[in-house]
Amino acid sequence: MQRYKLAVIIGRYQISHAGHELLKRKALEIADQVVVIIGSSFQARNPRNPFNWEERREMILSTLGDSEKKRTYCCPIRDYYNDERWNAEVKRIVSKYSSQDVVLVGHKKEGDNDTYYLDNFADWSYLGIESIYKIDAAQLRAIYFESEDIDISLSSINDLILSPVKQFLKAWSLRPDYTELVKEHQKIKEEKALWNGSPYNVIFSTADAIVKIKDHVLLGKRKYHPGRGLWAIPGGFIEQHESVLAAALRELKEETKIGLMDETLLNNFKSVKVFDHPKRSCRGRFITHAHFFDLTDQKFPAIEAADDLQEVAWVPIENLVTMEEQIFEDHFHILNTFLGFLKL
Repeated sequence: MQRYKLAVIIGRYQISHAGHELLKRKALEIADQVVVIIGSSFQARNPRNPFNWEERREMILSTLGDSEKKRTYCCPIRDYYNDERWNAEVKRIVSKYSSQDVVLVGHKKEGDNDTYYLDNFADWSYLGIESIYKIDAAQLRAIYFESEDIDISLSSINDLILSPVKQFLKAWSLRPDYTELVKEHQKIKEEKALWNGSPYNVIFSTADAIVKIKDHVLLGKRKYHPGRGLWAIPGGFIEQHESVLAAALRELKEETKIGLMDETLLNNFKSVKVFDHPKRSCRGRFITHAHFFDLTDQKFPAIEAADDLQEVAWVPIENLVTMEEQIFEDHFHILNTFLGFLKL
């Protein structure tokens, strides 16, 4: 088999399983060095992305010997919700290790929309691996978060995860993060169950309000699951009788009690954008309409947390870069679209 200077593997590793191990072993066999791109990094924890990228690196490396670890580099990449930008970032990361003699090692799942990215790197060789496993990572996480006895649950997926990963998952289940995500998982499961039996796939429409004053933006901390304790843009569901703009204004007033008249907000309305990435929410298919109000140098109006929020604050825009893992769903990227604080 041809040998390469560098092999690239791309995945989310939520949870690292035997299918991932096949790719990793083949990459180490055919290349001098291996770069593992860890997707969906720098997000707030949620049931779909429970582990931060460092924890996933720990799982990935835990099954390797010392000499293999020295040849394996784990690199995080955020979800940009934009294929062109994401592809460019993958290439930028890989170019730090080699710009030639690169092979992408992957497994294309039949009927799976999540592996289309494997066709996006025509400059590299590609080695497709047929997996002997039928693994649904979402089901693995469901078993993990619906456990009444963690040992029994991990034993039920014993053939799909390696022993070091099993040990990691058991130890991680003792953390407060696990307890919170169990509640989060259950809440989302209950909400999805409300729509069981619907003849059509359910698509939800929401409206958000981004209010900027003096290099600050108005954010609220969520009171309930999902996303309890995370910062978010004020917003919510569009009601049957209202436009998306009216919904954004209503939700802004209900959640923050902002001391501004609608006329003032409308006079400073700058733009609206739709955010509709299919994976932007763990709760299901959510399409949101984000409205941007820039009040420049006006005085800060009074605000008060209400409705679904436990706290509201005028957050300095320069602070948002360090808050990515504290921000709900894709709101970090929505904010960056309007405020441009992330240097890419």
